[in-house]
Amino acid sequence: MKVTAFVCLILCALVVPTQVVAQSPPKPNQLTIGIFVRPPFVIKKPNGEYSGFAIELWEKISVDKQLPFIYREFQGVDPLIAATVSGEIDLAITDMTVTATRFESVDFCTPFFHAGLRVMINADRRHSIVRLLHGLRDDGHLPLIGLLAGAVVVLTIVATIVLRKTDETFPTQWHHGFSHSFYHVVSVVMTGKSNYKGGQGPIGRILAAFWIISGVALVAYITSSVTSVMTAQRLQNEISGPNDLGGKFVGVITDTPSADYAAQRGWDISRFDDLPSAATALVAHDIQAIVFDAPALQYFDNAHPELPLTEVGPIFDPHKYAFAVPKGSPNRMPLNHALLKLEEAGFVTALNVRYFGTD
Repeated sequence: MKVTAFVCLILCALVVPTQVVAQSPPKPNQLTIGIFVRPPFVIKKPNGEYSGFAIELWEKISVDKQLPFIYREFQGVDPLIAATVSGEIDLAITDMTVTATRFESVDFCTPFFHAGLRVMINADRRHSIVRLLHGLRDDGHLPLIGLLAGAVVVLTIVATIVLRKTDETFPTQWHHGFSHSFYHVVSVVMTGKSNYKGGQGPIGRILAAFWIISGVALVAYITSSVTSVMTAQRLQNEISGPNDLGGKFVGVITDTPSADYAAQRGWDISRFDDLPSAATALVAHDIQAIVFDAPALQYFDNAHPELPLTEVGPIFDPHKYAFAVPKGSPNRMPLNHALLKLEEAGFVTALNVRYFGTD
């Protein structure tokens, strides 16, 4: 029984692929694979293992080519490239963009993904009282509207005092008279008219005329202020692509092509360490858009259906992702051959469908 159990364990070890994270120097003929976690291409699971588009692609190659390896995680693309240049690692895996500058220091394998930048916006364009008040405050309308509200109260008090003396039908009790006047004052403010005819004497008629004129002016000002603020907020939300980002607050991810692209165009940018941080700011309306790699935005959107986020406009600034190896690495040609075979076999297409819902 012990022999049988031992044989079963050996068979399981041979059949089930396992991941080894570098905690000690690699064994002879064991490749050191440098990775930088950035979903969906490199994902770190809660148990410490790695998955993702690029990880699955590499592990398929390692199985087909029978290449033993260990993973070594890095905290950024630049440290990952530096380790590749120095030869500390044999292969760099992440959503690494192929650029002429990087090509001067490392060699790239055949690109495994064609990407580009895209714009993500907050899809919740509904107006709210809080947003409206913020807009009125920012445009300087809120203090004046508050002053006008105080004027309504003062006008109500004056109307109550005058009408008690000039209108015999006016309520004699103060609180009834005040509520009566307040109702008609607010009616004038909100609609520009009132069914109250005023007192019979000249003072009552003058007060009624002043009442109506003031109400019309108040209605006109409040309506124009609210309309202008709501129109401005609607226009601010009308982002349909990169051409609409001038004058907007744009979030980008530090040390990525999106940050370089946005800086070159002079956009007003806020830099974030990762996409979740930028998305949090977008949901909170701290920024108005995010510019980042299209596949990462799409994956994040699909993974968080509870957030009011959506991608708009075309993919722009196209670029490619590829594995990187040290200059002159003997592993480059075998890896290229393996990548081409997997692409021809439909493996890469299957990964696209599984991670992005498209081929």
